[in-house]
Parts: sequence; C-alpha cells; structure tokens
Amino acid sequence: MNSFPQAPDDISCEWLTTILRGSNALTGACNVEDFSFTYIGGGVGLLGMVLRVFLDYGEDRAGPASLVIKFAHDQPENRQIANNTGLYEREVTFFNAIAPDLTIAMPKCHFAAYDEKSGGNVVVLEDLCDYALGDQIGGISADQAVMVIDSVTPLHAKFWNRGETAFPNMVRIDSDDFIYRSTPGFLGSWESAVERFPEFFPEPLMDALPRYVDGLNNIYKDMGNRTLTVIHGDVRMDNALFGDGKPGLLPVVLIDWQNVMISNPLYDLAWMTATSMTVETRRDCEQDLLSHYVACLKNYGVEGYTLSQCEQDYNIALLFILHFTILIAGAFDISEEKGRTLAETGLQRSIAAALDRNCLALIR
Repeated sequence: MNSFPQAPDDISCEWLTTILRGSNALTGACNVEDFSFTYIGGGVGLLGMVLRVFLDYGEDRAGPASLVIKFAHDQPENRQIANNTGLYEREVTFFNAIAPDLTIAMPKCHFAAYDEKSGGNVVVLEDLCDYALGDQIGGISADQAVMVIDSVTPLHAKFWNRGETAFPNMVRIDSDDFIYRSTPGFLGSWESAVERFPEFFPEPLMDALPRYVDGLNNIYKDMGNRTLTVIHGDVRMDNALFGDGKPGLLPVVLIDWQNVMISNPLYDLAWMTATSMTVETRRDCEQDLLSHYVACLKNYGVEGYTLSQCEQDYNIALLFILHFTILIAGAFDISEEKGRTLAETGLQRSIAAALDRNCLALIR
C-alpha cells in the first residue's frame, strides 16, 4: 500500500477493509461497512494521537469488533519532537521487521507505515480492551514486576550481543547522533525541575548535579559500553497491560514500541523499577528481580552473564534513567494533578533508587 491515512479524518471503510484482509483478520467477501471512533486517554498526547475504532460489517461478524490506531501528532512542533529521535519510524520498523519473528506478548499489528517526507505515521493494532492498564502512580507489585521481566526477557535474549548485526540501521543508545538529539531537553530543563520540586533533590544529589550534567554524554557512552541487545525502551506501567488472571488473557502485554533501540538491556528493568514501583516495594524485591532476570536469560540460552555483571549494568541504567525523570519534572506540563503526580513520583522513586545503590559514584 503506497499511501495511507495520516489523520483520523482520513480513515475510510475501503482502507480498513484492505488492511484487515492483508493481515488475514477479515475473510471472504465481507467488508467494513461503517465505523466510528473515540480517542483514548484524551486523544492527543504530547507525541501522538491514539483512538479506538469500532467496526461495523453489516450483518456479518467476520472481523475484529474494534481496533486501536495510532497517528503522529497533528501539530508540527510536537511531531518534530518525536521525529528528532525517530520514535514513529522506530515503532513502524519494529512491527514490520522485528515483531513477525518474535514470540513475546505484544498486540497484533494489522498495518504500520511511516512517511519520511511528512514525518507522519499510522499503526493499526489489536484492541486489548479486556486487559487492565498498569498503575504507574500507585506502583506495581513484585509479582507484576516478575511478569514484566518474563515478558521482555525473550526479546533481550534473542538479540543478545547481536542487535546491530540483525538491525544495522537501528538506533543505538551511545551513538553520537542519538546523544546529540536526546540530551538538549534535559540540559534545558534540569534547573527548572530543581526550582519546581526542591523537596525531592537531597543534598548528595544537588552536590553531584553539576558533574552529572557535564558528564551526561559519558553516561550515554557507558550505557553502550557493555552487553547490548534490542530493548523495548519504555517499560513504564502506562505501557503494560495486565490480564489479571482472566481466562484467555496473558499475564502482561507490553505496548508502545516507539522507543525500541539497541542498548544495555537493564535499561528496561531500571525504567520499570525506578518509575513504576514504590520505593518500599523496590527495596524489598530489587535483588530478587535481578536474580530472576539472570535466571530467565539462562533459560533462553544466554550463557556467561553473571549476577555481578547484571548489577553493574543495572546501576548505570539507574543513573541514566535519572535524567529522564528530571526532564519530565522540568519540561512537561504539571498544571493538572495527574501530570504533577507523575513528575513527583518519578523524581522520588528514581532519585531514591540512584542513591540507594550509590549510582552517583559512577559519574565520570
């Protein structure tokens, strides 16, 4: 398909029929006769639009009742933020080039395309409406964290130390281009985060911040100077759907694959523990989670990866994650209660994790 809709108003019954037939989700002579849609999560977020599309096949029931469709942001400024680090293109690449060979839990993709000229995209996904969204603010339990590790480890293991060989054009976390595109947001917002939330910046962190800011490029390099693989890149609980033991549902499904990249694999675990678990829960189960991860890798055929190395990879990942939570606190809109709470919990949890494990000592 050479062209595709790049906005909700461009969707047509003919296009929906074509892509569903192309993904074998619609059989026979049945067509999409009509459709309607609503926006998910307010519809227009910082970097894109997500909608739930309800399908009508007339008298037939030959296809899915609903779909989730993701579009690039309709505002050029916001769209450019995402395209600066290739978020739209990366998700399309994941579903078209990587996902077909994976057996991990993820939504079925019916169609994904990216337009380099406009920077627009569309991703048409299975609607997992029976699942429950993870609780980013309240925090997940140790058992839920184990489910997430079990879900993401097969991806890490499959491309262990060979991500670049399999996908030579994929974003690598320590590449000069990625660092150049990624760091300005933090460098322009960290002082604002301190002004907004001074109560979350203890003295040891304040003393280390100038060195952290000056050494951020080195932290990116340190993330790449170790075992590398393909990672999800955004394992927050806003991107995890839990089956909650319902018949026929998987324990957890990870969504939103825009940040897929080649990186230190503990990035995924650190993003989860340092933002989506309460400080108390993380402290209670952190070491067990790392041990479980190492055991899972071994079960998938990864040899020679020790718990000691895992801990080192995890600690540098925690140090790395810190600049994202500071960026969110300093640059994002906190005028609404949810936005402010997300910023506060992210800061509190990630700072506590970095201090608990003496990660500031890794700054060079």
